[in-house]
Amino acid sequence: MNFALRPMTADDLPAILLVQRLAYGNAYQEAVQVLDAKRKRSPAACWVACDAAGMAGYVFAHDWPGDAPPPLHVVLPAAAVSTCGFLHDLAVVPRAHGGGVGAALFAAVQQWSLAAGHEALHLVSLASAAGYWRRAGFVSIVPSERSAMAAYGEGACFMRLSLGC
Repeated sequence: MNFALRPMTADDLPAILLVQRLAYGNAYQEAVQVLDAKRKRSPAACWVACDAAGMAGYVFAHDWPGDAPPPLHVVLPAAAVSTCGFLHDLAVVPRAHGGGVGAALFAAVQQWSLAAGHEALHLVSLASAAGYWRRAGFVSIVPSERSAMAAYGEGACFMRLSLGC
């Protein structure tokens, strides 16, 4: 599949909302203001993949100082010094599944996190995607604050990828 990665811009947000709905239905829609705040927090960690048909996928990542996931559906506080990155959301449209879009978006985030000197990347996996993230090297961990997991849905899993820094 032919696609190109580029840094995300505010102009991408309407298309991102459409991709998000295709990927998750209505269950995990976040407001455009919340997503844009994540983009502004760590712009070098937010990417889109585009092909001839339009947006094929996106990824939001940002620094995050805690060993528990950030809350969903809220604008996060100002960035603090952090030794970890957090992969907030990676979604690919159905037509691009299996075409390497997800892997390329993840590689961009991993390179950003390594360049930032992070010791690890964290994420919360939906139950249906946990196997994908395990194959990418993530391991399940218990968050320091378990109540933060409730908003992510039944079977969601907090995961960590050590970057060896």
